[in-house]
Amino acid sequence: MKVLFINTNDTSGGAARAAVRIMRGVQQCGIEAQMFVKEKKSNASDVIDLYHFVPKNLLYRVCDWAATKLKNKWQHHKWHPYKQTKQNVYMSDARSTYVHGALQKMDYDIVHLHWINERFLDIDELANIQKPIIWTLHDSWPFCGICHYFLQCEKYEKHCGACPMLGSEKERDLAYEVFEKKLAAYHKLDLQIVTPSRWLGECAKRSALLGRFPVSVIPNCLDTDLFRPLCADEMLLIANQQQNVDIKRVINMASKAGTTMKPIFLYGAMSAATDPIKGFSYLLSALQILDRQGYEAQLVVFGAEKQDLSMQFEHIEITFLGYLHDSKTIAALYSAADLAIVPSLTENLSYAIMESLSCGTPVVAFNVSGNGDLIEHQQNGYLAQEFDCDDLANGIQWCIEHNGDGSLGRNARDKVLNNYTISSVSEQYYKLYQSL
Repeated sequence: MKVLFINTNDTSGGAARAAVRIMRGVQQCGIEAQMFVKEKKSNASDVIDLYHFVPKNLLYRVCDWAATKLKNKWQHHKWHPYKQTKQNVYMSDARSTYVHGALQKMDYDIVHLHWINERFLDIDELANIQKPIIWTLHDSWPFCGICHYFLQCEKYEKHCGACPMLGSEKERDLAYEVFEKKLAAYHKLDLQIVTPSRWLGECAKRSALLGRFPVSVIPNCLDTDLFRPLCADEMLLIANQQQNVDIKRVINMASKAGTTMKPIFLYGAMSAATDPIKGFSYLLSALQILDRQGYEAQLVVFGAEKQDLSMQFEHIEITFLGYLHDSKTIAALYSAADLAIVPSLTENLSYAIMESLSCGTPVVAFNVSGNGDLIEHQQNGYLAQEFDCDDLANGIQWCIEHNGDGSLGRNARDKVLNNYTISSVSEQYYKLYQSL
């Protein structure tokens, strides 16, 4: 059986990491799998990028470049009327890149779609695939008009238009137009939808675009040998390899038990301080509550820089580690922390939560979207009431006070081992492939 994975790239972002982990897992099950990407960033031989199919003729490439520029300019013109677009809310229209017949030139039995945005795959192109198609959703874009996160909007259940994300009051706006394009394209398809979280699965079932297709819930997976609880000697070894003195200091301090009474809180994400979806402002508000109570702690932040902080604390020290890409270092930080905090406003199945739990570190997060799949309230962490900063602060205190014997951490590790290993998730996909 040959499966073709499709994702915009092979390394950057949660969807890429999820897709590659799943591909590696099903390969271990005997599946012959390869990945087609717009932009290849690794040197993996089973990842094929779009450039491989672009004719090398210079005149052709210049014409293709010019056509793409014109198409993008036209699409920018369509965005121009929406001056009140919500800032920093991720949206995509239906722009795509010509794939030069790549999907007809490769050999496969099943297509496994993942994240196809950033002007990659045209949804009309899917109609040319005469093989079963599985689409693993990593956000809500496949069943919304233009939104990757619909937040409180429920228009996707009937028809997008007069989009609040665009600040539009016009019913037949850009969101309406893209929704119509998807409606026409999906009508020709026989899709099998997979969602990593139960919450996103229920949303897909309620949606006007995907509601008629079968939906399965199969979680993302994690390398539990890489993300695992590390002992003091292992953390010290990783600390000694660091050039970043702040990383070295945090890991060294945590590995020497008893040298500090201040608990270490860890918060990290892509664009951790600037993406409002990640909820950094809610975390700061919760810490402000604890700070006023005289609560002493250290917050360690990765995925942001110090200049992104506009608030001062008297009792809580904040250390910014910048942007990290090494998984071993991130795993060491999770092991070093007493608690991870994930205050996102919406999540599918958060890798930040999963990685922390796998390292035996309990997590505090809001009880929104897919967080309840991972966090069992007061068993391996704390689910705070939705966007309630007081309860987020309560959850932080509760976890520190109730993990003295390490039971929350042990439950956290067990949760991942029982549900999110590469082998168990791959087996579920293997059975789905066989059923098709």
